[in-house]
Amino acid sequence: MATYNGAEYIEEQLQSFLDQTMQPDELIITDDCSTDQTEFIVSDFAKKAPFSVEFHRNKKNLGYCGNFNAALAKTTGDLVFLSDQDDVWFPNKIAYIFEIAKRNPHALALMNDAKLTDGKLNEVGLTKIGQIRSAGFSMNRFVMGSCCAVRRDLLELCMPIPSGFKGHDNWLIQFADGLNAKVIDTTPLQYYRRHETNESQFIANRTTKVTRNQVRIETWKRLFRQDTIVARSQQLEQLEIFIAGLSRAIELAPDEHKTSLTKLKSNYSNNVKVSAARLAIAKKSFFARLVAIIKLLVDGGYKNANGIKSACRDIVG
Repeated sequence: MATYNGAEYIEEQLQSFLDQTMQPDELIITDDCSTDQTEFIVSDFAKKAPFSVEFHRNKKNLGYCGNFNAALAKTTGDLVFLSDQDDVWFPNKIAYIFEIAKRNPHALALMNDAKLTDGKLNEVGLTKIGQIRSAGFSMNRFVMGSCCAVRRDLLELCMPIPSGFKGHDNWLIQFADGLNAKVIDTTPLQYYRRHETNESQFIANRTTKVTRNQVRIETWKRLFRQDTIVARSQQLEQLEIFIAGLSRAIELAPDEHKTSLTKLKSNYSNNVKVSAARLAIAKKSFFARLVAIIKLLVDGGYKNANGIKSACRDIVG
């Protein structure tokens, strides 16, 4: 668990660990320099918990991804559950996922659905996977660390997560996807609390039902925001960081994973070429931009980038 000023909600999540039918062997918490009562609450909890509780306060603020990276690095278990500070697990979560893991020995990442709630933990009649499906997204968009458990084998392949990468869950799940080693169970095993301080603003996290029309509108709004060069630069940087991580993983990976990781690296390398081309396009004058866009479109460069919508966005500049 990674914490930061979580005093308002963390007690309920800690209690849900105590209520598990199969309790954890250890609870590792790294705190990102909280200024509230988070540390006191955890310390009090540790006195009554029947399992090991470790609280580590970072010497400096590491940010959301860096804080989770620090927590994962301190774990010792063969199956590691990621937890947010403000959710609540159902009593059977650990036992249920443990059984799924036993039935799927190849799986390196195991994911479950979550019921969406408001800030006071009132159910809104929606689940995260339900929202993704309603939005018309593929299940590849189900990237939610708090609904994920990972095997030690995956951590040994892809850790540490580079400090410049934006999402610890994206990092882990992209690796698992590339290895074809992710299992998603659609059973809700926790509450996912939505409130004004949540990090994620993904449309499928809304507490009102998402429609495909809403997604189309949001997509077009995003495509025509005037931050093209900055957005392209950031996207390119993230891809390059991930490829560097893949290169390291390929060197460390057992033979059974090398082929899949090499193929994944090749796919991401192609994405880098397209992102670099689109960044260069954004810096051109209108007519030069138009010529470059037509060429990239003919070459199939927009195939995996929202197609014609992205081409239109690049025309606007």
